[in-house]
Amino acid sequence: MKKSEILDLILVKQKQIISNLEQTIAHYHLDSNLDEDDTLDPEDYSHQDEASEMKFRLKEILNKAKTDYNFIQNNLNSVHQSIENGALIKIEENGYIFIGVSIPPFVADNNKIITISEKAPIFSNIKDLLVGDKITIGNKTYTIITIE
Repeated sequence: MKKSEILDLILVKQKQIISNLEQTIAHYHLDSNLDEDDTLDPEDYSHQDEASEMKFRLKEILNKAKTDYNFIQNNLNSVHQSIENGALIKIEENGYIFIGVSIPPFVADNNKIITISEKAPIFSNIKDLLVGDKITIGNKTYTIITIE
């Protein structure tokens, strides 16, 4: 697969994450806006505060997800010689690792696609590796085929 095809698939996954966050925020928005004319007990107000706090936290996560989406878009045609933000690493057994964002692994066209944030602990273990080196993810070890 080409890098742009893989990143397009990651963009679809990231867009779904954004959509899910937006729907969840809308739900918490409704819960945080109680009608003050209704008869309410103190517990209702407590739930309203919790919903407002959750909505605030989810908005922060949504902003990060949108930033990640833009990052992926900006790297559709980038080329890298080393393992760094925006690099796509091809590993044996039909696998790819994209550096720069973190979404759950998925399979597309019989290719396993993994994404790793540069803030993830594993990144410091792999950032200096080269083509031909071994990379261990979980309990599996792969050989790096290419870095682009």
